[in-house]
Amino acid sequence: MTAPLSSIKKALHVLSAFSIETPELGVTEIGNLLKSHKSSISRILLTLMSEGFVEKNPVTGKYRLGLKLVDLGNRVLGRFDLRDLAGPFMEELAKNTREIIHLSVLDKNEIVYLDKRGEEQTLTVATRIGGRNPAHASAMGKVLLSGLPPEDLSSVLAIAPLTRFTENTITATSRLLKELKKVRKQGFAVDNEEAFLGIRCVAAPITDSQGKIIAAISCTVPTQRMAPERMKEMQKHVTHTARQISERLRITGRGV
Repeated sequence: MTAPLSSIKKALHVLSAFSIETPELGVTEIGNLLKSHKSSISRILLTLMSEGFVEKNPVTGKYRLGLKLVDLGNRVLGRFDLRDLAGPFMEELAKNTREIIHLSVLDKNEIVYLDKRGEEQTLTVATRIGGRNPAHASAMGKVLLSGLPPEDLSSVLAIAPLTRFTENTITATSRLLKELKKVRKQGFAVDNEEAFLGIRCVAAPITDSQGKIIAAISCTVPTQRMAPERMKEMQKHVTHTARQISERLRITGRGV
């Protein structure tokens, strides 16, 4: 097997240093983060800037991600026929529930948001298409993890400790495995303020023609609007929509 090019790996690490919390970084900051010499980081940034992958803020003198990455991101999302197929069903679910609806897939130990429908509510959580969240602390994540073969699930859970976000977050692997078993049995998952206080979610699996879980759909609702009876109502709505999308996938042969 051919060894990966260290120079390309370093450039990718530079791009990965930017985040929502730190959208702009200077050469020294990146160097400190990556434990690399400033001259090396500077050359990489100049190369990336020449190709449009980063740009320099003329006011601050710091670097930020460039528009070329937006183009590449759109190309990746364009691979997902599932977004187009699920869109109308998500719109209908958003209309019926008057809440935010998400579609996501699993990437290692994180969920990646493929689509988002519904009008923003006063009380909700900020999410964006292409954004990520830890799988263990979300309803969609638990649905997606529940579909993994045992050996794959073990590998995913070994990537990093289960981080605590609220007092309700599951941080013990044994408890999470028990929860995933329950999710598989009942066909849906619930996030009871496990990632964000005041926010509850219900998610259900989207399956392909072989019955494999390939994505998840969820409804995100503030706790004050999620009384027990409404929780049951949301479970029915979300699982029904997930079955509709799964059935359409089987008919059309489309997917991710």
